[in-house]
Amino acid sequence: MRAAARALIPFLWGICCFAAGESELLSRIRAHMREYLARLPDYTCRVTIERAQRRGSRGEWSVIDRLRLEIAYAGGHEYYAWPGDGRFESTIEELLPARGMVSEGSWALHMRKLFLTGDARFDEPRADGDTLRVDFQVPASRSGFAVSAGGESAPAALAGSVWFDPKTLDVERLEVRVDDTPPAVRIAGTREQTVYGREVVGDLPVVLPVNSELVLRDRDGSQRRNRSRFDDCHRYAGSATVRYGGVPDASPPTAPAPGPGYRKGQRVVVTFAAGIPADVAIGDRFTSEVGTVWVTDLRQAGKRWSVEFSLVGARAVVRRTLTLPSPPGTAITFRVE
Repeated sequence: MRAAARALIPFLWGICCFAAGESELLSRIRAHMREYLARLPDYTCRVTIERAQRRGSRGEWSVIDRLRLEIAYAGGHEYYAWPGDGRFESTIEELLPARGMVSEGSWALHMRKLFLTGDARFDEPRADGDTLRVDFQVPASRSGFAVSAGGESAPAALAGSVWFDPKTLDVERLEVRVDDTPPAVRIAGTREQTVYGREVVGDLPVVLPVNSELVLRDRDGSQRRNRSRFDDCHRYAGSATVRYGGVPDASPPTAPAPGPGYRKGQRVVVTFAAGIPADVAIGDRFTSEVGTVWVTDLRQAGKRWSVEFSLVGARAVVRRTLTLPSPPGTAITFRVE
């Protein structure tokens, strides 16, 4: 099953409608968040996503795979690329393998919907431990958000909470839920929690996501979970392409056509001097004196991992079942097609 929770419409800058009778504190929070989003620079981060599933709400989670991506936030939109690609032009659905669950919006799009439009209804702030908590609701007709699975898709109402530092009013945590969906959609509900921290991007101090967890509940009782970790953030300057129309079949990264350094039938042995780490992920690249390999697929196989390696610059793909981490000196032999 492929499940996606994705934003469907652009989010508008500069729209804010304070409700009649709104408290001064809530007005200050909304104004602070508008200023924060207006100052947010275009930037990129690396994200590591661990995807897991379980049969019921109390079963043990089984990790399916891990992915390493680059995400660019530019002009109020999110763009995705494989590490080292250099161009951010894909949606996350175009980029990721067809199996599993994907989502977008946890970086900044949810915040833009909540605080740069008049679509959300906020409750008054209240103390929650050492934070301020503000609950919200966004009706399905105005959320611009949908859940989809098995070829069925439906608009979704959003509910959740935002937690703020009571002194600075900086955001600390965000929870976004889909509590009810039409019976035609297999997804019964979702819950996504994002934790924020202070970072310096370029020379600008900003508050950015540090990690997030998205849990999807299927109507058969099974659950899927994505845990994402963000790091290595930088200012971003470059171009991006927005594609319209249908989304093509998603596929993992593919190696480029054969380069001048390889010949057909050649055997290339790539040695991993430091071994292969336990947290290896789809999208990782490893270099050696004789070749560079790209991890193009990763699947858990019991206590071991089935890893697909592609030789960069050649038509050569090898799949190996490994115990991770693998020891220093692990070698993979490719035959150029």
